[in-house]
Amino acid sequence: MLTTLFSFSTFARVQLALAAGLLLSACSGGAPLEQSSGGTGRSTVVQLDSSATLPTEACGLLTAREVTDLTGQTVQQQAQGDACRFVEANQPASPDAVVLVSFRPAAAFAIAQAGNDLRRRNMVPVTGLGREAYYDDNHGDLYIRLPERTLVIGMPRRIKDHPRDRVAPELARLAVARLAARSASSARVTPQ
Repeated sequence: MLTTLFSFSTFARVQLALAAGLLLSACSGGAPLEQSSGGTGRSTVVQLDSSATLPTEACGLLTAREVTDLTGQTVQQQAQGDACRFVEANQPASPDAVVLVSFRPAAAFAIAQAGNDLRRRNMVPVTGLGREAYYDDNHGDLYIRLPERTLVIGMPRRIKDHPRDRVAPELARLAVARLAARSASSARVTPQ
Protein backbone atom coordinates (compact mmCIF):
# COMPACT_ATOMS: atom_id res chain seq x y z
CA MET A 1 0.00 0.00 0.00
CA LEU A 2 2.79 2.42 0.94
CA THR A 3 4.63 1.55 -2.29
CA THR A 4 1.49 2.25 -4.31
CA LEU A 5 1.01 5.58 -2.51
CA PHE A 6 4.66 6.50 -3.11
CA SER A 7 4.38 5.54 -6.80
CA PHE A 8 1.26 7.64 -7.18
CA SER A 9 2.96 10.55 -5.46
CA THR A 10 5.96 10.21 -7.80
CA PHE A 11 3.60 9.88 -10.77
CA ALA A 12 1.72 13.00 -9.65
CA ARG A 13 5.00 14.89 -9.32
CA VAL A 14 6.07 13.89 -12.83
CA GLN A 15 2.68 15.00 -14.18
CA LEU A 16 3.02 18.32 -12.32
CA ALA A 17 6.51 18.82 -13.76
CA LEU A 18 5.28 18.11 -17.29
CA ALA A 19 2.37 20.53 -16.85
CA ALA A 20 4.76 23.13 -15.45
CA GLY A 21 7.06 22.72 -18.42
CA LEU A 22 4.19 23.18 -20.84
CA LEU A 23 2.89 26.24 -18.98
CA LEU A 24 6.30 27.86 -18.73
CA SER A 25 7.24 27.14 -22.34
CA ALA A 26 3.90 28.51 -23.53
CA CYS A 27 4.43 31.68 -21.53
CA SER A 28 8.05 32.19 -22.52
CA GLY A 29 8.13 31.00 -26.10
CA GLY A 30 10.67 32.44 -28.49
CA ALA A 31 8.13 34.08 -30.79
CA PRO A 32 8.27 37.85 -30.94
CA LEU A 33 5.70 39.70 -28.88
CA GLU A 34 3.99 42.60 -30.52
CA GLN A 35 1.21 44.99 -29.65
CA SER A 36 -2.12 43.90 -31.09
CA SER A 37 -3.56 46.35 -33.57
CA GLY A 38 -7.00 44.75 -33.56
CA GLY A 39 -8.57 41.91 -35.46
CA THR A 40 -7.46 38.35 -35.75
CA GLY A 41 -3.75 37.88 -36.33
CA ARG A 42 -3.02 41.57 -36.93
CA SER A 43 -0.23 43.08 -34.89
CA THR A 44 2.44 45.69 -35.11
CA VAL A 45 5.69 46.44 -33.30
CA VAL A 46 5.34 49.34 -30.88
CA GLN A 47 8.15 51.85 -31.35
CA LEU A 48 9.49 53.44 -28.18
CA ASP A 49 8.47 57.05 -27.77
CA SER A 50 9.54 58.63 -24.51
CA SER A 51 6.36 60.70 -24.40
CA ALA A 52 4.06 57.72 -24.98
CA THR A 53 2.80 55.20 -22.47
CA LEU A 54 2.84 51.64 -23.75
CA PRO A 55 -0.50 49.91 -23.25
CA THR A 56 0.66 47.12 -20.93
CA GLU A 57 1.36 47.17 -17.23
CA ALA A 58 4.58 45.20 -17.73
CA CYS A 59 5.96 47.84 -20.11
CA GLY A 60 5.47 50.50 -17.45
CA LEU A 61 7.73 48.70 -14.99
CA LEU A 62 11.05 49.34 -16.73
CA THR A 63 12.29 51.88 -19.22
CA ALA A 64 14.43 51.18 -22.25
CA ARG A 65 17.10 53.44 -20.71
CA GLU A 66 17.19 51.36 -17.50
CA VAL A 67 17.48 48.11 -19.42
CA THR A 68 20.18 49.62 -21.66
CA ASP A 69 22.15 50.89 -18.66
CA LEU A 70 22.03 47.56 -16.81
CA THR A 71 22.58 45.22 -19.77
CA GLY A 72 24.90 47.31 -21.91
CA GLN A 73 22.60 46.65 -24.90
CA THR A 74 20.72 49.49 -26.60
CA VAL A 75 17.11 48.30 -26.58
CA GLN A 76 13.57 49.24 -27.56
CA GLN A 77 10.27 47.95 -26.17
CA GLN A 78 7.76 45.65 -27.83
CA ALA A 79 4.50 44.83 -26.07
CA GLN A 80 1.67 42.27 -26.15
CA GLY A 81 -0.87 41.55 -23.44
CA ASP A 82 0.81 41.48 -20.04
CA ALA A 83 4.31 41.01 -21.46
CA CYS A 84 6.98 43.46 -22.51
CA ARG A 85 10.07 42.58 -24.52
CA PHE A 86 13.20 44.67 -24.67
CA VAL A 87 14.96 43.85 -27.94
CA GLU A 88 18.15 45.21 -29.46
CA ALA A 89 17.32 48.56 -31.05
CA ASN A 90 19.25 47.73 -34.22
CA GLN A 91 17.47 44.33 -34.55
CA PRO A 92 13.81 44.97 -33.61
CA ALA A 93 12.54 41.99 -35.62
CA SER A 94 14.84 39.55 -33.82
CA PRO A 95 13.00 36.81 -31.92
CA ASP A 96 15.64 37.01 -29.16
CA ALA A 97 14.79 39.42 -26.36
CA VAL A 98 17.47 40.95 -24.17
CA VAL A 99 14.93 41.21 -21.32
CA LEU A 100 11.35 39.96 -21.04
CA VAL A 101 8.99 41.24 -18.33
CA SER A 102 5.72 39.40 -17.81
CA PHE A 103 2.99 38.68 -15.33
CA ARG A 104 1.90 35.09 -14.83
CA PRO A 105 -0.71 33.52 -12.58
CA ALA A 106 0.18 33.09 -8.91
CA ALA A 107 0.45 29.34 -9.51
CA ALA A 108 3.42 29.90 -11.85
CA PHE A 109 5.63 30.51 -8.81
CA ALA A 110 4.64 27.19 -7.21
CA ILE A 111 5.05 25.38 -10.53
CA ALA A 112 8.57 26.78 -10.93
CA GLN A 113 9.42 25.63 -7.41
CA ALA A 114 7.96 22.15 -8.03
CA GLY A 115 9.86 21.81 -11.30
CA ASN A 116 13.04 22.80 -9.49
CA ASP A 117 12.42 20.21 -6.75
CA LEU A 118 11.87 17.44 -9.30
CA ARG A 119 14.98 18.22 -11.30
CA ARG A 120 17.05 18.65 -8.13
CA ARG A 121 18.35 21.96 -9.44
CA ASN A 122 18.74 24.80 -7.05
CA MET A 123 16.96 28.02 -7.69
CA VAL A 124 18.79 30.78 -5.84
CA PRO A 125 16.68 32.80 -3.38
CA VAL A 126 16.79 36.57 -3.90
CA THR A 127 15.92 38.82 -0.96
CA GLY A 128 14.18 42.17 -0.93
CA LEU A 129 11.76 41.42 -3.77
CA GLY A 130 8.11 40.93 -2.90
CA ARG A 131 7.06 38.05 -0.69
CA GLU A 132 9.61 35.64 -2.12
CA ALA A 133 11.85 35.51 -5.18
CA TYR A 134 14.01 32.92 -6.88
CA TYR A 135 16.46 33.20 -9.74
CA ASP A 136 16.78 30.28 -12.19
CA ASP A 137 20.15 30.61 -13.93
CA ASN A 138 19.40 27.73 -16.26
CA HIS A 139 16.77 29.84 -18.06
CA GLY A 140 17.75 33.32 -16.86
CA ASP A 141 14.37 33.86 -15.20
CA LEU A 142 13.71 35.65 -11.92
CA TYR A 143 10.35 34.70 -10.36
CA ILE A 144 8.85 37.18 -7.89
CA ARG A 145 5.87 36.09 -5.83
CA LEU A 146 3.32 38.88 -5.60
CA PRO A 147 0.06 38.73 -3.63
CA GLU A 148 -2.09 37.54 -6.55
CA ARG A 149 0.32 36.82 -9.39
CA THR A 150 3.93 36.17 -10.33
CA LEU A 151 6.22 38.74 -11.92
CA VAL A 152 8.91 37.23 -14.14
CA ILE A 153 11.98 39.13 -15.27
CA GLY A 154 13.57 36.99 -17.96
CA MET A 155 16.99 37.31 -19.53
CA PRO A 156 16.87 34.48 -22.08
CA ARG A 157 20.41 34.92 -23.37
CA ARG A 158 23.69 35.59 -21.69
CA ILE A 159 25.34 38.98 -22.21
CA LYS A 160 29.09 39.32 -22.08
CA ASP A 161 30.32 41.28 -19.04
CA HIS A 162 26.77 41.56 -17.61
CA PRO A 163 25.98 38.46 -15.49
CA ARG A 164 22.28 37.63 -15.62
CA ASP A 165 22.20 36.66 -11.95
CA ARG A 166 23.24 40.22 -11.04
CA VAL A 167 21.35 42.18 -13.69
CA ALA A 168 17.96 40.43 -13.31
CA PRO A 169 17.63 41.30 -9.58
CA GLU A 170 18.55 44.94 -10.29
CA LEU A 171 15.89 45.14 -12.99
CA ALA A 172 13.43 43.43 -10.63
CA ARG A 173 14.14 45.94 -7.84
CA LEU A 174 13.21 48.79 -10.21
CA ALA A 175 10.05 46.96 -11.35
CA VAL A 176 8.92 46.04 -7.81
CA ALA A 177 9.50 49.63 -6.64
CA ARG A 178 7.26 50.90 -9.44
CA LEU A 179 4.57 48.35 -8.58
CA ALA A 180 4.73 49.39 -4.91
CA ALA A 181 4.50 53.10 -5.83
CA ARG A 182 1.45 52.42 -8.02
CA SER A 183 -0.23 50.42 -5.25
CA ALA A 184 0.44 53.19 -2.74
CA SER A 185 -0.90 55.90 -5.05
CA SER A 186 -4.03 53.92 -5.92
CA ALA A 187 -4.63 53.23 -2.20
CA ARG A 188 -4.55 56.99 -1.52
CA VAL A 189 -7.25 57.65 -4.11
CA THR A 190 -10.58 57.43 -2.35
CA PRO A 191 -13.87 56.98 -4.22
CA GLN A 192 -16.35 59.84 -3.94
